[in-house]
Amino acid sequence: MSEQIFDVNQSDFDLKVIEESSRRTVVVDFWAAWCGPCRTLGPILEQVVTSLGDRAALAKVDVDRNPDLAMAYQVRGIPAVKVFRDGQIVSEFVGALPQSEVEAILKSVTSDENDDLLTQADALAERGETDRAALIYERILEHRPDDDRALFGLAWAFLNLKRHPRVRELAGRIQEGSPFYDRARALLKQVERIEACAAAGGRAACEKRVSETPEDLDARFNLAVCCAAGGDYAAALREWLAIVERKKTFRDGAARDAMVSIFHLLGQNHETVGDYPQRLYRALY
Repeated sequence: MSEQIFDVNQSDFDLKVIEESSRRTVVVDFWAAWCGPCRTLGPILEQVVTSLGDRAALAKVDVDRNPDLAMAYQVRGIPAVKVFRDGQIVSEFVGALPQSEVEAILKSVTSDENDDLLTQADALAERGETDRAALIYERILEHRPDDDRALFGLAWAFLNLKRHPRVRELAGRIQEGSPFYDRARALLKQVERIEACAAAGGRAACEKRVSETPEDLDARFNLAVCCAAGGDYAAALREWLAIVERKKTFRDGAARDAMVSIFHLLGQNHETVGDYPQRLYRALY
C-alpha cells in the first residue's frame, strides 16, 4: 500500500478518511475477499485514483473485518464506494462500474482551479493563441508537474513556437500507460519530420522532385513529410496513403506508421483524419 492507497479500519477511519478529506478527496472502497465484483473494481479504482495524483486517495475497508463501519455507513451491497470531501459523503455508487464511469464520477468531485485553467488553456490553444495557452499550461505544471494533459498541451504549444528541445523534454515526461502517451510520441515524430524536411531542402524542393519523377516513392514520402512538417496534414495523409496503395512494404511500413502518427497527433475525431483510418485499413488488408 502507498500513501495514496491504504487500508483503513474502525480505529483509524476518522483520522485517515474524515480528517484527511479536508486536504484531498478520499475514495472509500468497501470490499471483501470473497466478492468477485470487488476484485474487478479494485484495480480500476486504484488506477483512476492514482491518475488523480495528490488530489485524491483510496481507503480500502474490508467489511468482514470491519462490520461496524459497514453498518455505520449503511453498506448493503459490495463493492460499495463512498467519496468523502470535508468530512462529508459527496458521491457514492454500488457495483463494479466500467472504468470510464468511475473516472467521470471521481473527476467530477476532484476538480479544482487547475482543471478550469486546463479547459481555458485548451480553448486558447484551439484558437491559435499559443503564447497565452503556454503561460497557463506552465502555471498548472508549477502546481501539478506530472499532469499529462498540461504536459502535452505545453509541448504542443512549444511545437508551434518552434522550441523543439522543450517539446522533447515535455513529451518525454509522459509515461507509457498515460492516455496522452501515443500523442506525445506523435509530437516527437512531428519534430523529427520538421528536421527531416529541412534536411531534404524544404517542401518546394520535394514538390519539384515529385513532378520530375512522379513514380519515385522516396520523393513522395519526403514530400509528405514536408507537408506534415508545415501543418498540411491533409496533403501528407493523401501522399502517404498513395504510397501504401502502391507498395505496402515501402520502407518497412514507414508510410503506414507516419499516417498512424498523424492520427494520434490530431486525434481520431479531427476532421482532417476523417475516414483515413478506414482507408488505410482497406489498403493494407
